[in-house]
Amino acid sequence: MKKILVVGAGSIGLRHIENFSVYFDEISVVDTNPERIMQAKAKYDIANSYTDFKVAIKDEIYNAVAVTTPPHVHLPVAKFAAENGVNLFIEKPLGMSVFGWNEVAEMCKEKGLVSYVAYCHRHIPYIQKLKKIIESGRIGRVIHANMRWGSYLPDWHSWEDYRSFYMAKKEQGGGALLDESHGIDLIRYILGEVNEVFAVIDTISDLEISSDDIALLTLRLENNVLVQINFDLSSRYPRVSLEIIGTKGTIVWDRVDNVIKCYDASNQSWSNEQFSKDDLMSMYPRQARHFYECVFNGQEPMIDIDNAICTQKIIDASFESSIEGKLMHI
Repeated sequence: MKKILVVGAGSIGLRHIENFSVYFDEISVVDTNPERIMQAKAKYDIANSYTDFKVAIKDEIYNAVAVTTPPHVHLPVAKFAAENGVNLFIEKPLGMSVFGWNEVAEMCKEKGLVSYVAYCHRHIPYIQKLKKIIESGRIGRVIHANMRWGSYLPDWHSWEDYRSFYMAKKEQGGGALLDESHGIDLIRYILGEVNEVFAVIDTISDLEISSDDIALLTLRLENNVLVQINFDLSSRYPRVSLEIIGTKGTIVWDRVDNVIKCYDASNQSWSNEQFSKDDLMSMYPRQARHFYECVFNGQEPMIDIDNAICTQKIIDASFESSIEGKLMHI
């Protein structure tokens, strides 16, 4: 029997329970909030429930533990699960900082455990298409890129006061930079590794939060490509897009309109490839399938702890850059 323990029964935890139910025979949950456990049981077939992750991990033998808590709890859960020989699925971001994660990564290697970090945008079909277009040389050598990743935090969970949501709380790992670091992962995945970062990170909107609501990053990649990123939680309508400028043309990936637009400088024309919201949302079941294949069929994780540490280093350096007011080398 294939068993998974989901630690954290908030909205993302419930989403993962739904997708994991296709591949696992038995799902148990942990949450410190009994109401969330009740919600999970009302909606899904939950085998066992706990309020303490250590008790849960010791109580059963699981094929995997999914860490879907707020970021400040990721490290202790992942470390305890690895110590007890359980494969890991970890929500992004990896954690509050890189501190402690090399130890967990080494533990996973020593014990032969799978670790996967859920930067799920890599599984969007039209991200895969974008990556192939860039690699084909269609727009020539990439020179620079601009990413816009913004939304309005109170619109995220209409059923609750955004001020009680962990995203509003700096001490729990909320904020634009940590949560929207999908964008940093995608830059690494599509364009290359980051060498330097300069950042301004602040809380300047009227939102009643202690976490950052804006993060402006300038990155220089190892291949000398320059990238500007604007993350924020105060955009009154969502904007998630990446414009990549090359020597032969330009390509625009738009997650809101679900489209890839490509400009060919040779004939001065645009071509569009339209996708759908279903294509976008397929990233979650695709990710669940990928994790299953990693755990049970030996597939290599698309992004493990070691890989996610590279993104976390950029996050950490961005916070430091903003505090020190200087360019940081990664």
